[in-house]
Amino acid sequence: MFAKLHVYTPRLTTGLGAGLLMFTMACQTPSGSQIPIPLPQPTATIESLREPERVKRSVTLTGAVTQRLAIVNGWLYQINDGTGEIWIATQQTAPAISSQVRVKGILRYQPIEINSVDLGDYYLDEENWVTTNQ
Repeated sequence: MFAKLHVYTPRLTTGLGAGLLMFTMACQTPSGSQIPIPLPQPTATIESLREPERVKRSVTLTGAVTQRLAIVNGWLYQINDGTGEIWIATQQTAPAISSQVRVKGILRYQPIEINSVDLGDYYLDEENWVTTNQ
């Protein structure tokens, strides 16, 4: 009597590995770089922005749009996050009033002097925004 000897043949495994490798390569962008997956960024409170050292820095805010105003070269819209309100300047169409948005931009300060008193305010120069609810 002879015992059957089972010989492992790696053909199936090698074929499967090569197929997965080719599938992975096909899922890349033409330049060969990976497709970026945006990660949520932590948001600041509007109340915390009222500090001169934060001017000219990138910040991300979330809040509800309370007002919007068309201007010559874009839009201004105001958001409220429960700690305060801030105006946001954009060259795109502003989000609808009462929309919940996540906004990324550069914090700016606009001084306005009247009778030697600075009545200026902070605003955000928008880089991009997304609606967080529909």
